[in-house]
Amino acid sequence: MAPNKKGKSLSNTWLKSLAQPTTSRCDMDTNEGIHALFTSLKRYLASGQFADLTIRVADEEFKVHKVVVCGQSEFFSRMFSSDWKENVNNEVKLGEVDPSAVEAMIHFMYGIDYDSSGSGRGRVSPVFFNTQVYALAEEYEVQKLKQLAKEKFATSVRACWDMDDFPPVIVEVYNTTPSADRGLRDVIVNTCVEHIEPLLLKEAFLDVLESCNHFAADIARQLALKPGKPSNYRCSQCGYA
Repeated sequence: MAPNKKGKSLSNTWLKSLAQPTTSRCDMDTNEGIHALFTSLKRYLASGQFADLTIRVADEEFKVHKVVVCGQSEFFSRMFSSDWKENVNNEVKLGEVDPSAVEAMIHFMYGIDYDSSGSGRGRVSPVFFNTQVYALAEEYEVQKLKQLAKEKFATSVRACWDMDDFPPVIVEVYNTTPSADRGLRDVIVNTCVEHIEPLLLKEAFLDVLESCNHFAADIARQLALKPGKPSNYRCSQCGYA
């Protein structure tokens, strides 16, 4: 026997309620707990309270917490799981790295989105700064930061490809990333191919093409794959274009 209209209506209402996402009290409590955790981490980073590791770069130092740093960096996790001297001294000295890039990495580890606007303490342009952060994230194996730096880099390249500091960025990307790492290289190549005609009028860009063989090869390869413009040629024998 077919269900009555009232039963059918109740059934449809029940099915629709199952299909609609709901936010449970448990989910809300979890989100609030995560927010409270990151708020505490930011406070401890700012105050240096309970810090058990010092990261030094140039003439600056950052007081951090091993559990936070090692939890997001495979490099630091291995360092403090072995008998490295840093494990005894609780101090890490980084090489020739921009302190602002190190600060960005540390801020990211504590749940703070880093600023790549270039407005801070004599910082380089956003596109160049994101290149530095990407390279740092690769070196210290902070994969989520590497992905974020790539996204910020792509945004800045779309806005800065026509600026004077773009050609040096190309060189920096190809000097600081291995050929197998296509993250920033593909962004550079695709942007250059998209704007190849105006870029070819710039002497600085032509200099990069001549000096950076891997970049020139990537551009040539991508241009070969790019659909060409319709030809205006018409065969004199058959008359077909």
